Amino acid sequence: MRTSGDQQSYDFSDWEVIGKGTERVCYKHPDDPRRCVKLSPKSNSKQTHREIRYLNFLKKRGVPFTFIPEFYQVVETKDFIGMEVELVSNRDGTRALNLEHYLMAHHSPVDIEAFKQALEELKAYLLEFNVIPCDLLLSNMLVVEEEEGIRVRLIDGYGAAEFIPFSNYIPVVGRKKIQRKWDKFINNIIEPCIARIKEEASKC
Repeated sequence: MRTSGDQQSYDFSDWEVIGKGTERVCYKHPDDPRRCVKLSPKSNSKQTHREIRYLNFLKKRGVPFTFIPEFYQVVETKDFIGMEVELVSNRDGTRALNLEHYLMAHHSPVDIEAFKQALEELKAYLLEFNVIPCDLLLSNMLVVEEEEGIRVRLIDGYGAAEFIPFSNYIPVVGRKKIQRKWDKFINNIIEPCIARIKEEASKC
């Protein structure tokens, strides 16, 4: 694992896999249950390289990592590159649910109102600090149960994907992009998901 510019061989086969996508595998850090490592093979690491650049950019700007996982360091071996980041969990250490799974378990009118308010707080954060989401998906966000209520955190898919990412650097451009993506996310994903879950619950 690389922590200071050198590469080391490391056997990740002993680490617990807690997530897997098309490019990356997410491992729970064996020495710190509050952290995880997202690894990509270097032959397929475009997303990882983009996010590393973007998270370093956010750190230099002094953006608080309150609605996205804290970024600690780059991890690199001979064949893999990735990131050591905060493992987003509930206050008691249990695994936080993604949006769809949370709504399936919490779909009363009160729950849904609290959920929508938590989404608005995430949106306000993105707009205030011009944090550009690349992908707004049900699986890219977790609902975290905290002492004062719930918080929705974006755990994957940030940073503009364009070759010249003007929205990363020009706030007025970035906020317009955030608003467009957010409206599409709410109208095409969230509202249909809530409607479907309500319909399924009514049949039980």
